[in-house]
Amino acid sequence: MHPFKLATLSSATVLVFVLSASDAFAGNDACKILSAEKFSEIMGYKAKINVSTESTCMYKGAGDAGGMLMIITEKATPQTIAMADGQGSTPQGKDGKLGATFSKGTVVFTVGITGTDPSKVNALAAEVKRNLK
Repeated sequence: MHPFKLATLSSATVLVFVLSASDAFAGNDACKILSAEKFSEIMGYKAKINVSTESTCMYKGAGDAGGMLMIITEKATPQTIAMADGQGSTPQGKDGKLGATFSKGTVVFTVGITGTDPSKVNALAAEVKRNLK
């Protein structure tokens, strides 16, 4: 699964990423915020971390199963946060992939999965929000 494949699930995610790609990160490590164990628990299958950077964590299960967490920015403007909040309530996607953009404070992040259950995206986002600094 290519890291940018899930990130392009919604045009708002791409727009937010482009607007804030130069921001420095304040220390929220994506794979620590959403561990493979917690991802597995929420998704209902065993997954491991496949690729990681400080801002992105890719999870891989059996076959095509998996997902990702990408911290887009930790220094979002009110306008960027407003765009992210508009995308967080209804995960979007096609071809068995879902994703949505969310925010907590000034942190904007996106969650994507291979799957068709929007409640899984929302559950992953809720876990991320609980663990953000």
